[in-house]
Amino acid sequence: MPDTDLRVHPTASPRLSTLLGVPIREDTLTTNQRGEEKPGIRKRSQEMLEKLQEVLRKALGPEEVVLYVARCQAPVSPFEQLTFGWYIYYVTATVLVFTNRRLLHFDVTRKGTWKRMLRTVSWGDIDQAKVTGWLSKYLELKYRTGKKERYWRLSREDGNKIKVLLDAIFAAGGRESTAAETVTSLCPDCLAELALRVYNCPRCGLVFKDEKTMVRRSLLIPGGGYFYTGHWFLAVGDFLVEAYLLVLVIVFALFAVGALVDTSTEPGAAPLAGGTAWIAAGFVAAILAVEKLLTIHHCKRFVRAFVPSK
Repeated sequence: MPDTDLRVHPTASPRLSTLLGVPIREDTLTTNQRGEEKPGIRKRSQEMLEKLQEVLRKALGPEEVVLYVARCQAPVSPFEQLTFGWYIYYVTATVLVFTNRRLLHFDVTRKGTWKRMLRTVSWGDIDQAKVTGWLSKYLELKYRTGKKERYWRLSREDGNKIKVLLDAIFAAGGRESTAAETVTSLCPDCLAELALRVYNCPRCGLVFKDEKTMVRRSLLIPGGGYFYTGHWFLAVGDFLVEAYLLVLVIVFALFAVGALVDTSTEPGAAPLAGGTAWIAAGFVAAILAVEKLLTIHHCKRFVRAFVPSK
């Protein structure tokens, strides 16, 4: 693996230090892409590390130091970006921690509080890494398995600095790979590696929200999937929409079987009944089904990020 004194900036010598009990490199953590000390970068870095200090002290190995930290948005599909709307910025809020050994991905709230979801990938498991874009930067990663991901909404300052870091890390050689050859999720309590779609920690037994329960609640309860995964804003909105659609389906079905009589039509107009009412009920039921499928699709993203049950 790259040494803790990996040379990043030609004009700045490596300076090992600690911040809040976390081993850091001051010459890279608080400087821009030219190695120049910047108070703004120092302040932002300290604020992010303050909220991650506890887990970082446990996660970092004996020969591992933090080189840089940056806020961005996690990889997302175009469909998710379209259907989540503005809420996508909350769903994908991320802090990336760059060390000499690996890249750590922390899911956070919009205020930067860790949501107890963590992913990691060793530098040796990354086949290609590059920074693209102009005003808003992207970090594009291709893992040894062939999987590709793109982090987005990096600031221009962070993007330029990360490009310098990546150049230094990949030029140094000695990058360690793992059996996974891709990004993996870690248990927030004991930091053991988690297996995809196995919703309990093999080491400490921590239980995570699971797909079967999520699907069942999504189908049976309006907004149930979002309530289960802890996304209350989406849950309340989805509850209101699904409840309204469900009421419409029931009302149209009652008209169809004659349990209700349509008295609101104008003179000479045909009342809502029989085949027309069944068509209306089916149309609304189809919309309700699409709404539930969309909820399940969204909530799969949350569940597969390993949401702790407690």
